[in-house]
Amino acid sequence: MSGGVDIFSMMVEEEEKRRRALREEVLGALGIQDIFVKGSVSVDMSKCYGRECDMCVKACPTRAIFWRDNELVIQEEICIFCTACVANCMVEGCIRVRRVRPDGTVEEYSSLREVAVLLRSISGRKALEAVEAVFPSTSDFLQRFGSRPL
Repeated sequence: MSGGVDIFSMMVEEEEKRRRALREEVLGALGIQDIFVKGSVSVDMSKCYGRECDMCVKACPTRAIFWRDNELVIQEEICIFCTACVANCMVEGCIRVRRVRPDGTVEEYSSLREVAVLLRSISGRKALEAVEAVFPSTSDFLQRFGSRPL
């Protein structure tokens, strides 16, 4: 029978809509902007120090990471993929955050070094945008301040 209905695809699509609606509702109630189109977080429990460390749980701004039955659970419906867990984990490669920006850029982080490079890049880009908003061109700068000897 050709041209049949793909029930599995319809179920997957409906589940994704439900998940997105729940995410929007929860993050909206918390007053948190959802920046990423998609994302995932995974934990390598063989590297995790367990409850003795607990740094990722304490760092999570939405409380999306918590302990249940000696397993670290990540509730992705409220995770904003901010990388705070990765930045605060003392074991490199224990937690991996993968996220997709609205422009399609895929980012993956599993160490403090990678998160620091990201933050430095974002800060530099924001600073450049702020300067360009005030002075769109070199002539705008020179017009305002003139040419002064160094």
